[in-house]
Amino acid sequence: MTTGRLDALRSMVAIAEVPGEPGILDELVSTARRLLSAPFGIALLVSADGTPTALSHQGMTEEQVGAMPHLPRPVGLVGVVLAGTVLRLTRMADHPASVGFPVGHVAMGALLAAPITVDDTVLGALYLTRSPDERAFSAEEEAEVLALARMAGLVVAVRRRMIGRRDALDGLVTMGLGLTETAERGPLGTAASIDQLVDAARAALGVDVAFLSHLDDARQTVSHVSARPGTTGLSPGMLVPTAASYCAAVLRGDLPSSIPDVAAHPVASAIPVSPTLRAGSYNGVPVTLEDGSVHGTLCALDGAGTTVADSASRTETLQVLARLVAGRIDHHRAERRRSDGDRAVLAPLLDGSRRTTVLQPIVALATGHPVGYEALSRFTDVHGGALRPDLVFAEATRLQLGPQLEQAALASALQLLPRIPDTCYLSVNVSPRALADPATHDLLTSVPGDRLLLEITEHEAVPDYRSLARLTGHLRHRGIRIAVDDAGSGYASLQHVTELSPDVIKLDIAFVRHVDTDRNRRAIARALIAYAGETGATLVAEGIETPAERDQLLALGAPLGQGYLLGRPQPVDDLFPRPAPPRALRRTPAAV
Repeated sequence: MTTGRLDALRSMVAIAEVPGEPGILDELVSTARRLLSAPFGIALLVSADGTPTALSHQGMTEEQVGAMPHLPRPVGLVGVVLAGTVLRLTRMADHPASVGFPVGHVAMGALLAAPITVDDTVLGALYLTRSPDERAFSAEEEAEVLALARMAGLVVAVRRRMIGRRDALDGLVTMGLGLTETAERGPLGTAASIDQLVDAARAALGVDVAFLSHLDDARQTVSHVSARPGTTGLSPGMLVPTAASYCAAVLRGDLPSSIPDVAAHPVASAIPVSPTLRAGSYNGVPVTLEDGSVHGTLCALDGAGTTVADSASRTETLQVLARLVAGRIDHHRAERRRSDGDRAVLAPLLDGSRRTTVLQPIVALATGHPVGYEALSRFTDVHGGALRPDLVFAEATRLQLGPQLEQAALASALQLLPRIPDTCYLSVNVSPRALADPATHDLLTSVPGDRLLLEITEHEAVPDYRSLARLTGHLRHRGIRIAVDDAGSGYASLQHVTELSPDVIKLDIAFVRHVDTDRNRRAIARALIAYAGETGATLVAEGIETPAERDQLLALGAPLGQGYLLGRPQPVDDLFPRPAPPRALRRTPAAV
């Protein structure tokens, strides 16, 4: 095992951490040129039809590149390698497929080229060349390039698979593969991303089985398995006593990480599970976490034996993958610790010690008289400073406490209903997710339905409108009216309005602000007011802050409004003070 070979595989860790496929190719070419002292290098990735999707070329000056009408295309020698063939030529020009080079291309001598593959699929190719007066590439250098190309294919494949399956969360960089979080997409779950790594390991190594295990003092727990059908008795959740475990033996130092022939190894062949696993060859490496502890092992089994060189290559590949697995586990642990801390911070907001409820009037625009009050939650930090409610609810959702916080806020709001005049209703906000929770239904039906308006918030996608409509329909039978909040904004925009046939439509503040001077906003407001009239719904204009906005909306036909001009959110005791208790009658001394 050469120093160059080890350096090549260590370099793949750097390649794995580069963001974007062009960056992977740049790092791949740079690493290969450095390790093999090759002056020129090109790497490309292609689509299924052979069209290049990413390209990196190094070694030619800007003048040399500018002198060519185009870079080499996937024909000739390039096409041969993209068909899956490894080429090691002393002189490129001697090969019959040496065509397709553009006019002005610099003179090339020796060539070493390998396809970038994963699981027998060609993703692209890596080409290294030397000048005509330089030496040819050796067989040892060919092995190094094959290892680099194979690992580059693994990194590209894992990244593509993960990008295709990422869920909407926030806040992580996924397992050191350059997958940063976005507003729309968050990282793949820890278990799923490790499954992808184990799958990719089996494909890259070409073995029957790859698996990850967690080990403690007494037993080995198999957690992730990728296997060809019918090739192993391993399954996730399987428990193996450490005394009968290959992996534990590797960690103890009783077995090497690379066993090309299990039957010929006296210790491995004597392990009781060997016949059951039908292991011809074995490779296993520790998964070491950032705190120095060993989580377990990443292993590969194949029914056939292999050469010492190939077994060593498998172990080196597993070492790179084990680092990526460890990084993913470390990220998960850090996120879990952070989530636990964040839940502790959120607890006072849930239990109400730093959460209050205020009421904002909803008024008839023609008279200014309140017809209802919307309950709004207010939150404070440990110093008494105000927290933005939308961010608090978003954080609760991230911590999977969204419905609980909504239910706590709903319970607090419903307690205020007896304080509100009988001629007015109470409006409360609930998300579709929270509404699907039976506990939310129980809260909503615990008060007189004819005094309740339920606002369906429009800040998350609705996967199943039919189910949501059934829920709202049942509540309607109890006398509760349904409103769509912030109509015209958010995920569903007007889809909530058309799918739910609400009793009340709340026009979003975005279309109320400057409605008196902006004809575009005025047109949208007019359309929604007309829609509400056509469907029998009542429209409430939110966020009215000036008399001109109020007057314009009234002229357009909006019957109800809400906003700072008409009444700011206030505590219930300020809106409806409790009557002072009667003074106790003074007792006079009894006559003697």
